[in-house]
Amino acid sequence: MMNKMTGFACCAVMLVGSAFAQAADTNVTWKSSVSLGASFKSGNTDKTLYTMNIKLDRFSQRCDLISSLYGEQGETEGEQTEGQLRGQGDLRYKFAQKKFYGGVFTEAYHDAIKEVNARVKVGPNLGVYLIDNDKMKLDFSVGLNEVYERTAAGERTFAEWRIAANYSWDVSENADYYFKAEYSADVEDAEDGTGLLVTGVKSKVSDKLSLFVELRDEYDNIPDGPGMEHNDVTVLAGLTFDIM
Repeated sequence: MMNKMTGFACCAVMLVGSAFAQAADTNVTWKSSVSLGASFKSGNTDKTLYTMNIKLDRFSQRCDLISSLYGEQGETEGEQTEGQLRGQGDLRYKFAQKKFYGGVFTEAYHDAIKEVNARVKVGPNLGVYLIDNDKMKLDFSVGLNEVYERTAAGERTFAEWRIAANYSWDVSENADYYFKAEYSADVEDAEDGTGLLVTGVKSKVSDKLSLFVELRDEYDNIPDGPGMEHNDVTVLAGLTFDIM
């Protein structure tokens, strides 16, 4: 099954790559930004948390690319309590009046606190744009990934299914709202699942600079580390710099 999935993923990569290479691709729009957040607490408990999120998106008539790199580092009473890095890439080739798409999803993940040394995913997915215009986008996708994971418990390779939804809304010239939710689980063990929810608002203070408030909820039905909770909720506030 793994060999079939790998072959399917490679074919999908070649398909989307060839679509990008076509010079006829029109109305290309690039969006990129860097967001920096921080929180501090002192007194009975000393706590710090720093976050960074780099986004690079490409939208066009034929292909879309949505990618991000999120990291966080935090300490409580001098001991590390947050240490995560998550990179995602979603390459999409549109068809059927540009409403449906097929492509490849990839993810690389590390969490020092949850004792996930490395988790790498790659696989094909199919999706549909329920809304796709200059002001608002809403899409839904399903996919199948091959996963390599190395944790404190050892190494393993398995297949997982994944569902995801993304929503963005340019509320006005100075305000944006976004929402992202995804859930994935082992094909052979539905109880072994993880989820991610991200939602937030941005408000411009200048052409390139915005203030943001964001909520992130990471769910793990079977936590990897001892004493870990199922939900890991973080509320962030900071600045976003729009590069393009």
